[in-house]
Amino acid sequence: MRTRPLRSLLFSLFFLNACSGPSPVVQTGDTPPAPPLAGPATSTTTTPPPTATPKDELAVVKVDADTPMTTPSGATYIAPKGWTVTTKHGVVVLADPNREVSLTFVERKEQDGAAAIAAAWKQVQPDFARAVWLMTPQPGRNGWDAVVDVNYVTTLAEARHVSARAARKGDTWFVLLSDGTEDGWSRRRPQANIARQSFRAQGVVEESFKDKPAHTLDAARLQKIDAFLEESRLALKIPGLAVAIVQNGKVVLEKGYGVKELGKKAPVTPDTMFRIASMTKPLTSLMIAGLVDEGKFTWDTRVTELLPTFALGDAELTKRLSVRNILCACTGIPYDNVGTVFEYANVSPEKMLDRMKLLKPTTGFGETFQYSNAMIAAAGYVAAHAAEPKKPLAEAYEKTMKAKVFGPLGMKNTTFDAKVVARGDHASPHNRNAKAEMELAPSDTAAWITPLNPGGGAWSTVRDLSKVLLMELAKGKTPDGKQVVSEPNLLARREPQSREGENSSYGLALAAVTSYGVRFYGHGGGLAGYSSNMFFLPDHGIGAVILANIGAPDPLVYVQFRRKLLELLFDGRDEAVEDLAVARKVDDADLSKEAAKVDFAPGRAYIERFVGTYEHPMYGKITIRLDGDRGVLDAGEWTSSLGKKKEEDGTEKLVATTPPWVFWPEFLPKEVNGKMALELPDTQRKVLFERVSSPAPRLTAEPNRR
Repeated sequence: MRTRPLRSLLFSLFFLNACSGPSPVVQTGDTPPAPPLAGPATSTTTTPPPTATPKDELAVVKVDADTPMTTPSGATYIAPKGWTVTTKHGVVVLADPNREVSLTFVERKEQDGAAAIAAAWKQVQPDFARAVWLMTPQPGRNGWDAVVDVNYVTTLAEARHVSARAARKGDTWFVLLSDGTEDGWSRRRPQANIARQSFRAQGVVEESFKDKPAHTLDAARLQKIDAFLEESRLALKIPGLAVAIVQNGKVVLEKGYGVKELGKKAPVTPDTMFRIASMTKPLTSLMIAGLVDEGKFTWDTRVTELLPTFALGDAELTKRLSVRNILCACTGIPYDNVGTVFEYANVSPEKMLDRMKLLKPTTGFGETFQYSNAMIAAAGYVAAHAAEPKKPLAEAYEKTMKAKVFGPLGMKNTTFDAKVVARGDHASPHNRNAKAEMELAPSDTAAWITPLNPGGGAWSTVRDLSKVLLMELAKGKTPDGKQVVSEPNLLARREPQSREGENSSYGLALAAVTSYGVRFYGHGGGLAGYSSNMFFLPDHGIGAVILANIGAPDPLVYVQFRRKLLELLFDGRDEAVEDLAVARKVDDADLSKEAAKVDFAPGRAYIERFVGTYEHPMYGKITIRLDGDRGVLDAGEWTSSLGKKKEEDGTEKLVATTPPWVFWPEFLPKEVNGKMALELPDTQRKVLFERVSSPAPRLTAEPNRR
């Protein structure tokens, strides 16, 4: 087992990474204290020292707020709220409140980044002997001269993520060692990002566009954007893209690139519909802002006042949740799709909300950012119920969205109706297969999001979404002066509710980022076969949206299109093309190493052991069956071929190997109460599918057809 390179996916999932460059926090010295990962926090100090701790003194500080700190060498960083900072012999260790994850910061003078990382591990953990999964040199950015990233092999039993980053300034490497449980990182990565991204070694000067006026996107600059998009699309083998850019109240670029489906000639146009996935979220919060304008409720109305049957797996949290809270990703409820990825055809919004009674917080209220499709989907349904209390939730939500958002903005090609999409101009989904080749995915691949529509189910076009951008930049007004939503309630969506990193936060289903000194708002999205991103710069009157028919994560859609636009707007350094090539190289290398662990044709005899039907109370039924000698995972709504994956510790797992899912899900076979069961790690939840039926035993042996 190992952990993929850390990219913000999730998502997941997320909109804009803070672009502050490499951000390890470091110290100098000899042998440090061991990283404090076990047991409860014992620190008692809650006020940080006003000056740097001398190199050889022991200092233990537990901070009660996000707190600026200074290292002995004069570097600065922010310690996240509730974390403990231990400094000894020039080494700094930050540990989260539950001692699940740690960041260790070391300063080294080796000749190269790999040697500096190896020496740092030897300094803080002399018996460290993990194999390297992937080592990636990165170009220096934002004042750093060079960067090296390393991910390490871990075993399935450990369920850990271990990685390192070395960033060089002059002749010194600043090394960050990251260690912790997978579940811990799921909970604490946003807080860890505060420390990582805020680190500033002396002499590091970041690129900044603060106080610079944006250039007008004239014909020459638009031609450069156009060329960058097409060249990048071809280099990444993306079938199709659509892009729109607005500036100063007008659409200045609106264009399609490539084709709607591999092997066919029909081109993508500005009116081609794509699944926009989580970009639906800010549209849902826009609908809710309109209902607040109408007086249906306020941002602080309790959710149970609007829908008394609403409940989570924590009674106190259920009672305190307001409309604002359920949109903020700050309640402590972790990422969860309540089983709909496996079973969705018969899951109504009402059933989805009922499943939420099983969700419990894994961090304190307001403690850290935890993204949740289920929570924002619930927000949309609860608000729509307040507007249309006599209608089923799905109908109420779609009607209210049309009345408050799609209709007033003239979004004629934005819909949740798959039948409308099938009849219209739409892009087909594609994913990279196990060989990193582009492959057409089943057309209903992403239909699992349907019960969670307010959190990710919309289809739209760049022409329609450019109208959203123009309205956001005009503080709630359309170009013809119609007020769609009041300015106060529009802007309420942008107020930070939970922090994702040093300069990034989440508002009410809307991300807020300060990158290169420029303020952005927006959201990204990704579902099997589609990637999307929409952002706007209110201080400069500029906004953009990009849609692609390739599965997430895609570096062009999520990061480098935005970077290229900034380069042209503010005379930024020419970095986007190189960074895109590096990102693609890293992803391909990671995929290739993962594929090397998989037997794609394990044979009939191996698969036969698992043939049968398995069930989980929330996730529904799955069937393992044979198709000739090929193993097939059949979830009912979708199927995938099965392979055998062998982890470094010898553990064997069943893994999906063909789109819509490649190398996920991964099932660990185990015996429970004398029966075969399949365990699935799903973010912070472990799901056990128990076998409920299996084929009758054969009376005579059949030849092995392998």
